[in-house]
Amino acid sequence: MNLAEFIGYAGSVIILISLLMRSLVKLRWINLAGSVLFSLYGLMIRAWPVFGINAVIVGIDAWFLWQMSRLRDYFDLAPLSEIGADYFRKFFLYHENDIQAFFPATPFESLARAETYLLFRNMLPVGFFSMELEGEEARVVADYVVPEYRDFKTGDFVYGVKRMYFKEKGLKRFAAVSGNAVHQKYLLRNGFKPDATRPDLFVKML
Repeated sequence: MNLAEFIGYAGSVIILISLLMRSLVKLRWINLAGSVLFSLYGLMIRAWPVFGINAVIVGIDAWFLWQMSRLRDYFDLAPLSEIGADYFRKFFLYHENDIQAFFPATPFESLARAETYLLFRNMLPVGFFSMELEGEEARVVADYVVPEYRDFKTGDFVYGVKRMYFKEKGLKRFAAVSGNAVHQKYLLRNGFKPDATRPDLFVKML
C-alpha cells in the first residue's frame, strides 16, 4: 500500500466513525478530519472530483463548527418539586438503560427521595442532577446528561456557574462514587480529585 492509498483508507474509516457519533459537535470535528484526509487523497492521485467534493465538505464542517462556537447556551436547574415527579419519571424511564450504565442500582425512587434537579439547556430537558446532603457535604447520587449533549458544558454549569448557589446552602464539598471510566473522566474534568484511600471516590471542594 502506497502513501496515497493509506491516506484514502484512513480518511474513509474516519468518516465512517464520524457517522457513529451521537454528539453533533464530535460528528462535525471527526467528519472534518476525515474529509481533509480524503481531499488530500484526491489531490495526490489527481482525482479532482474526489478532491473538490471533500474540500467543500471541509468548508461546510468548518462553517457549522464556527457557528456552534458562537452559540451561547442558556442553562437552568429546576428542582423536582417544581417540575413534578410524573414528568421526571417519564424522562427517567425513556433514558433508563443509559442511566443505569453510568449509575447502576440507582432506581427512580432513590432519585425522587434525594434533592434532584432537572437540567435544561436552551429550554430542552437534557439531564438531571441528584444529591443527598450530609452536613456540609453533598453526596452526588447521579449527574446524568443525555448523549447528544455530553460536551462538558452542562458540568461546567452545575459545578462552576452554580457553585455559589450550593455554597449558600451551606455546602463545602461534593463527593461522588463512580466505577465508570467515562464518568470518572467527566468528574476529573469538572475539578473533582480522587480520594487517596478509595479509588472510586472523588471529591470537589467548593
